[in-house]
Amino acid sequence: MPFDFSFEGLLAWLVLILLLSFITMYLMPYQFTFQTRLMIGQVRKSLSQLEEWAKEGRRIALSTITKHGRTKRDIEKEFDDFLEFFTIEPVSDDPAGVLRRLEHVLDVRKKRFEGMVARFAPNADPETAANLEMTIEGAMASNLVFRLVRHYMLLAEKTKSYQLIMALQMQMPILKEYAKAFLDATKAFAEGKPIGDGVGAMVATKLAGGASWRELVEDTVYAETKFDGRKLIVVKAKGPGGRVGKPGELIKRLMERRKVDRIIMIDAGLKLEGEESGHVIEGVGAAIGGPPTEKYKIEEIAVKKGVPVDAIIVKESFKEAITPLNKRLAKAVDATVERVKQAIRERTKPGEVVIVAGIGNTIGIGQNPEELPKDFPEPKEEKGIESDKLLFR
Repeated sequence: MPFDFSFEGLLAWLVLILLLSFITMYLMPYQFTFQTRLMIGQVRKSLSQLEEWAKEGRRIALSTITKHGRTKRDIEKEFDDFLEFFTIEPVSDDPAGVLRRLEHVLDVRKKRFEGMVARFAPNADPETAANLEMTIEGAMASNLVFRLVRHYMLLAEKTKSYQLIMALQMQMPILKEYAKAFLDATKAFAEGKPIGDGVGAMVATKLAGGASWRELVEDTVYAETKFDGRKLIVVKAKGPGGRVGKPGELIKRLMERRKVDRIIMIDAGLKLEGEESGHVIEGVGAAIGGPPTEKYKIEEIAVKKGVPVDAIIVKESFKEAITPLNKRLAKAVDATVERVKQAIRERTKPGEVVIVAGIGNTIGIGQNPEELPKDFPEPKEEKGIESDKLLFR
């Protein structure tokens, strides 16, 4: 019908517009409340999945621990309390000596873990005990994600905060990806399987061949061998238990005792989305993740002695780094060994001494070639997320 341009028609349209505006303004708060309730329901559904994964991680850890001396009934209450074990970082407002204080805190934390594993599993041998520490770490990570999401969901529900629940819902796919990765990591640790973060340790073992190993620093070993007229000092964490050792401390002590001409470090590096896992790249600097204490030691001694530091990285996703080592990454290990040899030939001279440090978690990876894993799962196509730090380092 044609629009009525008369005064009465325009007045009727104006009244209708004002009426609709008042209705919209009145209903807007209820609209936000309805949307908040809808999103809380969606988050609650995801929270149930996170809770299932957290309980599964706890069950796996308990089941693995109770194979080594004590029953589930004996340790269940104490184990549940330990799942919420926390570490307080030292104050950084006065930065002088903060890394030394951080290292002390981390050393105390490690001793606490070792003590608890000894109580939970008194019959476990040292390598199994190291794996149990990693298993508990995985269960703790899954439990923490669940508790944090539950906290913010209940807080949003309590305060009816539209902004908070919206932010939580937007982050939920990432949080679920992390939680599932932590559960898979817990399974791998419980079974003693090598993980993606162990590529550096595998490279070190292959380079050392059958050379004898020495433990100069706790949980960290080195072997001396020769390659094309150069002397190689190969460094890695002690395996095949789940350890990361103190490669920085070991490299520091070695360089204080003898002349070293170059350091080459190999580690897993987190790829960007769209990049290929297993791609080997090179750079300079101390290639080591986790707390900065070990990296600082390497940088300090390298500067003091004027020794160049090369970095060789195997790209992989966050999930690949903490779950079983797949065939694609296993092939990358062989490619990395050849890349290290090429770097030694091109950047050093016969007669020089080179430290080659294989950084990473040595679970399932021993010091001798016979102790290296042979079977690897097929890689899974990922749609996951990345992180700026490796876990369990």
